[in-house]
Formats: sequence, C-alpha cells, structure tokens
Amino acid sequence: MVTIINLKSNIVDKKNTVTIRLTDEQFGWLRALSRRSKRSQSEVVRSLIEHGTVRERITRENLDIIRKLIGESTNLNQLAKRANAYGFYRVADECRAVQEISQLIKQLKDDR
Repeated sequence: MVTIINLKSNIVDKKNTVTIRLTDEQFGWLRALSRRSKRSQSEVVRSLIEHGTVRERITRENLDIIRKLIGESTNLNQLAKRANAYGFYRVADECRAVQEISQLIKQLKDDR
C-alpha cells in the first residue's frame, strides 16, 4: 500500500512580505537567535510573532544526556524495588545513581 501525501495542502500561503529596519544590535540579536535555534531568520521572526519565544533545537550533547538520564532512571527504579523488598539499609550503598541523575539534570539546566 502506497500513501500519497499532498505537501501543498500542508503549506500555508505566505504571500505577505514585511520589510523592517534593525539597529546593528537588534540584527546581531536576530542572527544569534537564528544560529542558536538552527532556523532561518524568517522562521525566528515568525516564531516570535506566533509564540513570543524561540526554542533551540535539541543538540546531540543534550540527547546523550537525556539517554543517560533514561538509563539512570531505570537503575533508580531497580534500586527502589530492591529497597522495598529488602529494606533501604541494604541498598543504601548503591544509591550513587541519585547523585549521577542530579549531575545530569544540572548539565541540562546549564545548557539553557
């Protein structure tokens, strides 16, 4: 079975053009936003108009950190299961995972 998608139906007709003048500082700010978000300057301006913000694309470093967090959360769930079964004091030495999770979350926050 072949699915045919009409790409033109998903594209919004953008027929209006706006020309603006920016100071060097404003233009530098726009270029920096564009570079950081990996989007064109037009897309940045549209995002600012529609949402009031521009979100950065997720970097490979952040994806690696997220993958590590997923692995650490699995370890934490296993520790919690063991702690419920055998008591917290028997599992207390293995609770280093909590510190690793805290460090990974701190790294993600610092990248903002």
